Amino acid sequence: MVLFKDHYKKTDLPIHSAKAKKSFSIVNRISRVPVIIVVFLLLLLTWFYLKEHGIHNTGSKSDIHSTILQDMDQYRKLFEVDKQSIDKTEFYDLNLFEGTSTGVTNEEVILMLIPLRNAEDVLPFMFLNMMNMTYPHSLVDVAFLVSDCSSGDSTLATVSDFSLLLQNGTLLTHLQDLEGKYPGCTLPSSFLFKNFMKPGYGESILKAYSPPYHSEFEKPFRTVQIFQKDFGQAVGQGFNDRHDVKVQGIRRKLMGRARNWLLSAALKPYHSWVYWRDADIESSPGSVIQDLMKFRDQGFDVIIPNVWRPLPEFLGNEQPYDLNAWIESDAARELASSLDEDDVIVEGYAEYPTWRVHLAYLRSNEGNPDDIIDLDGVGGVSILARAELFRKGAHFSAFTFENHAETEAFGKMAKKMGFRVGGTPHYTLWHIYEPSVDDLKQMKHYKASENNKQ
Repeated sequence: MVLFKDHYKKTDLPIHSAKAKKSFSIVNRISRVPVIIVVFLLLLLTWFYLKEHGIHNTGSKSDIHSTILQDMDQYRKLFEVDKQSIDKTEFYDLNLFEGTSTGVTNEEVILMLIPLRNAEDVLPFMFLNMMNMTYPHSLVDVAFLVSDCSSGDSTLATVSDFSLLLQNGTLLTHLQDLEGKYPGCTLPSSFLFKNFMKPGYGESILKAYSPPYHSEFEKPFRTVQIFQKDFGQAVGQGFNDRHDVKVQGIRRKLMGRARNWLLSAALKPYHSWVYWRDADIESSPGSVIQDLMKFRDQGFDVIIPNVWRPLPEFLGNEQPYDLNAWIESDAARELASSLDEDDVIVEGYAEYPTWRVHLAYLRSNEGNPDDIIDLDGVGGVSILARAELFRKGAHFSAFTFENHAETEAFGKMAKKMGFRVGGTPHYTLWHIYEPSVDDLKQMKHYKASENNKQ
């Protein structure tokens, strides 16, 4: 707040004559008033005071005692009202919710955030993956944001129905019934292309979504919230639409805006960690939260896993998926210096030669899953971050921040704020396979050639 004050120069002050003036104080005035009038006024003021405070007979001790009892009764009633309102008053010591590596032992509450758009087809296995998480469900708050869905899409209705079934313990039975009626409907879309995948792929997927289930599997989560808001996202959800380089800047800024709305609506003072998760993860360890959380012991505030996806055999069986997780390079810094302030560098595209080291390409089947490296940019498929980052102002930039937006900007912002960002090269989550238009053409050609051989 700015206070405005007037400042005067000496020459601005009015000039008075130095001629002495006769003292004429209030005491002089009172001394001229008869004493009896002063006494009368004091008595009159005393009478008004006693009348105002409910004491009408100053000569009776019993009356005074009665008035005091009435006042005490009023205060007692007031105290009882305050006592009833205690349940409506909450106090949080935010020093207690900083996020540690032993969240289960410390009973730290996790906020799991999942943005959704035209996601009705992935919801069955998304919920199965959620149920498979071994972090105590009673310590996990779940929040969905449904936004910019196409006309006729049933994401909002389906996530609402599934959430109700999840919380009353009947979702697994419901999904098993669906699978019985429509085989494959609860499995990732990659399963549809199992005949083009390496041998054993279909069986591995079936095993991942089949019993035996752990003790937390069917337990309800602490809370589930569903938010709906549109942001004007016009880019299609097809593989080619989403990954066209021309739309990346606009698309990612809108995605950043959506993430920030979801975060601001769902984050509570008692949350110690925030876990961002995409809906279309094909498979991940049930212990993913604990597995990432343990790296807090090494000083990391933001931790992400490696993310790959399966491919048909004729395309090489598997492929790095998330190229938004990287280590900054001199070439990228030089590129950024040549761009306009609002331009967004889109990683993984030939149009932006950054020559960065990508987390995805460091993966090795023989590597140690407990390895972790420092990163500058992060992808959004799976992010575990201490809630403290967001309380201190870190966010998913909906504007250009150092020539980046959304999750990549978040990584750079977190580092600039003094937080440590890391990724696990050999601990991997698998994203679903979404064939491109060219992939579908090759599948058609591959299938035709196989038929001709027969």
